[in-house]
Amino acid sequence: MRHLLSLLRSGKGLRYAPVVYADSAEFALRVVLRGLPSGPIDVSGDHCPVSMRPFVLGVRLAAKNVDQGALAPCPWLEIYPPNSETTPLARLALKSVGMLPMNQGALYLFEVARTMNRCLPRPTLWLRYLLAWQNARTAARRGDALRMSARDLRALNAYYIVARPVFLVGVGHDKREDLFPMDLVGALSSGEYLLALRATSPGVALIEASKRIAMSSAPAELLEAVYALGNRHRQPTLDLNKLTVPISSSPLFGLPVLDQAGLVRELSVERVERIGSHVLFMARIEHEAGLSGRQLAHMSGTYIEWLRRSQRGCEVLAPL
Repeated sequence: MRHLLSLLRSGKGLRYAPVVYADSAEFALRVVLRGLPSGPIDVSGDHCPVSMRPFVLGVRLAAKNVDQGALAPCPWLEIYPPNSETTPLARLALKSVGMLPMNQGALYLFEVARTMNRCLPRPTLWLRYLLAWQNARTAARRGDALRMSARDLRALNAYYIVARPVFLVGVGHDKREDLFPMDLVGALSSGEYLLALRATSPGVALIEASKRIAMSSAPAELLEAVYALGNRHRQPTLDLNKLTVPISSSPLFGLPVLDQAGLVRELSVERVERIGSHVLFMARIEHEAGLSGRQLAHMSGTYIEWLRRSQRGCEVLAPL
């Protein structure tokens, strides 16, 4: 999350922006997986990023969608704009790197081999790619511990055309508590839930020990306070009484959540997997109440520019 926040603020070439997540056409994109024996599948409600280095996507598929677990050699993911069935905004060529059984179907893991992004004119896009390559090349010198490759940065930027809502994640165990922002989360159409947390995060040990998570939607109006929580996340525990956001306890597990949050969701962790730079928590929802309201989300700057050229828009909370 810290690396993503750094990209949001000073990303080179391929930028992201905090936006207000809304129930509108600009956010109603369609994600289609192609190259399966059964034909194309709409996976708009069945995908989630599970690692940043390498960049790995998880896509849930029902058993009926694959032939005895076999996938085509080169499947690809396409992201379509609102009200379009013909031309995708982006296409991600995938390479299968594993499969995790789930209660319903399986979570197939894919690295991205190639990325095609149609949001910008090609000369502009290639200039951005050059800047991203330079940013990746100098990552070690800048002290960037994640050090995403240029290929993964291109894939990440295209994938974030689909906005990622931000949640405040509350965890605790043995008198230690933590509260931090995350957008590597995904509610699947099967009712199962995924969260991918950087392996070096102190929150990993707390979740592994307690097997419990509380999430509250991050209000767009608290943008700076939410990011400040991300900056403090490296501390082994937080004094919740000193935070600048109002905190209460979740009704089921008693974990820290944002007081009077629009949405509170409590999860029980059923499985833990280490994938690349992140730890994937596969969970089920135990309790959920409220509505998200004006929730903070992260969105690819290339898509925001495409919206503006198309005489559309969304509420952007910081300049690109």
